[in-house]
Amino acid sequence: MPDDPLLAGRYRLVARLGEGGAGTVWRAVDQTLMRDVAIKQVRVPDGLDPAGRADFAERAMHEARAAGRLRDPAIVLVHDVVLDRGVPWIVMDLSTGRSLDKVVREHGPLPPDLVARIGLRVLSALEVAHAHAILHRDVKPANILLDADGTAFLTDFGIAAPMRAAPMRAAPMGAAPMGAGPTGSDSDDRLAGAGSPGYMAPERLNGLPAGPASDLWSLGASLYTIVQGRPPYERPSTAAVVAAVLLHEPPFPDRAGRELGTLLMALLAKDPAARPGAERIRAVLGAAADPTGRPRRRRLLPPAVALAAVLALGGGIWYGTGLLTRPPDGRYAAAPDPCTLVPPDRVRQIVGAAAPPERTRQGECRWQHRTGSRVPRSLLVRTWTEAPRGSLDGAGVARTLVADERTGRSGAAGTSFRTTTSGVRDVTGIGESAFAYDVLAKYINADTGKGTSLVMFHDSNLVGEVELRVEDVRRVGAADRKAVEEAARTVSASLRR
Repeated sequence: MPDDPLLAGRYRLVARLGEGGAGTVWRAVDQTLMRDVAIKQVRVPDGLDPAGRADFAERAMHEARAAGRLRDPAIVLVHDVVLDRGVPWIVMDLSTGRSLDKVVREHGPLPPDLVARIGLRVLSALEVAHAHAILHRDVKPANILLDADGTAFLTDFGIAAPMRAAPMRAAPMGAAPMGAGPTGSDSDDRLAGAGSPGYMAPERLNGLPAGPASDLWSLGASLYTIVQGRPPYERPSTAAVVAAVLLHEPPFPDRAGRELGTLLMALLAKDPAARPGAERIRAVLGAAADPTGRPRRRRLLPPAVALAAVLALGGGIWYGTGLLTRPPDGRYAAAPDPCTLVPPDRVRQIVGAAAPPERTRQGECRWQHRTGSRVPRSLLVRTWTEAPRGSLDGAGVARTLVADERTGRSGAAGTSFRTTTSGVRDVTGIGESAFAYDVLAKYINADTGKGTSLVMFHDSNLVGEVELRVEDVRRVGAADRKAVEEAARTVSASLRR
């Protein structure tokens, strides 16, 4: 921890979250807006004279500001960049996600459909960046996070670099590519921490200009790693990795299946022009994400049974609602506004204070009890309707979905990482069927954490989730479980009025 933990008179460092080649990430509090943030302390390369350090800092801040303009659901947003003590500090959203390199290292390879869904999220983030003429330059499993509900995010955009045509000199085998000086392409690689050789495209290692295809190569290498359980160019030394990237083909990723495996091999082509473009990548990933070929619910992630069994990360899975194009074939023509389903007095009882409803996204409402920068208790309600599919009417689809989710959550019971998921309990008096479970995600180096108690139910063709989140607790208590169940009964009763 620095001697003075206050940056730019605004951001107070709280705890170190992690450290890598590009810098150190801190948990901090924005004392102006009273919210928690993550701050990356950019590592300034050794050996720079004062003018070189100043130039590096200026370019790092300029490029972080450019990255801060990127907006995509899969991008960890950059909010601010400050220069303090001669070092650039990049202020970002605070994510509780776990990096994919740690997930794979501790739990092995992920199933192909989940890998494809992760790939679609990262591809979306890269397309937005490329549309703004920005390259990420460090796409790798360590920079892809899975949030508590299994949602994937691409981070470290704060040290991305604008697209340039300036060539780089070829570096000695195993060394980082170097250019002509602090204003040449070597500066781009310094800003990206020189990248990770096993995830750097051959053209970068050869000292040639990078482009969007370079990021797509890195995406292919990352997806190969998480589906196969090991990197495509795994070797005992950095020099051997670089040589393999430049000269050899990786083994076919047999765990990926034929279509996804073929795509990954194509993405790892030595020639950037031979790699598939974003449209082709999206088409193959989309098919791999739903290998059954059935019409899919409009949701972001695969069934929780696959996610929970592999990751056991806890949290509720949210399914997007969208506009239905077929008759609902059930009680509900459309999902009601969730913000109207819990009266203010009930909200006050549950969260401990009067709290206004917040429409956080389509089909979701949130009530938060705030005390300064802390949110000790919050309530969320989600509702959506299901359309007929195949031989099932809308009510049958909703019933099957809830049953599948119940099975998946049952299999997720236990402790993984610092997250403990309870067994599933059936709950009566809520819709046609309902179940509940609890999750406790402990903070780093602490015996307390964030507790979540969630009830999922269906009523005819409508599916609902009611979730209570409590901060700084050692366990999810009986009172919290009772509170969320009573909230779900209130929602269920409001739906029937």
